[in-house]
Amino acid sequence: MKFVYPYETRIEGESVFVTFPDVPGAATQVDAGENFHDVVVDCLVTALGGHVDLHKSPPRPSAPQGRRVVCLGVLASAKLALAQAMAEANMSNVALAKEMGVSEKVIRRLLDLDHVSRIDKLEEALALFSKQLEVSVRQQLDKAA
Repeated sequence: MKFVYPYETRIEGESVFVTFPDVPGAATQVDAGENFHDVVVDCLVTALGGHVDLHKSPPRPSAPQGRRVVCLGVLASAKLALAQAMAEANMSNVALAKEMGVSEKVIRRLLDLDHVSRIDKLEEALALFSKQLEVSVRQQLDKAA
């Protein structure tokens, strides 16, 4: 799964209102002088983190269809893929921790979008669900601007 989410904007005065149609609750306002990209990415990550905290599968992004997109980084994408795999398998943090031979706290950190986790641990966890992390590098198409 690619974690590339389209967004829509509406300008009102000096502010830009941003919504992510595929992610309930993901909306923000960017005011003049703020870094648009940082605010928009933070909004998306926060909303997706809420889904993870509720043990829900992250919403699937729709096709961009000419809209601008936010492409999440490798670490956040791997964490969301793990959250999705766990939700689909109806597996708890405790059960995954037992499978991996670690504490439940380690699993909470693996799923925390704000925590810098080791990518090899995420790969190990994904492998338990027969998932393999794949990284590709391509020319950047669009950036929240």
